[in-house]
Amino acid sequence: MTQTAAAVQAELGNNFNNARIIRADETQGAETTTQEWYVVGNIDAPGRNRWCVTTAADDAATQAASILTQLQA
Repeated sequence: MTQTAAAVQAELGNNFNNARIIRADETQGAETTTQEWYVVGNIDAPGRNRWCVTTAADDAATQAASILTQLQA
């Protein structure tokens, strides 16, 4: 099941300084197994902005953890 941007953002944190989802690629379809998020790192990953790819079947907490890992890499 795909996650909403709001659900993943809630896991990242809603404080202004937390990493912030700016854009979500909401492409739907049977062949879509990933979700893409353009994220600004803010205090969680200073100076880092990038597209992050997560597995659509993962829950929001797992996707948020993957996003932070990708931002900090």
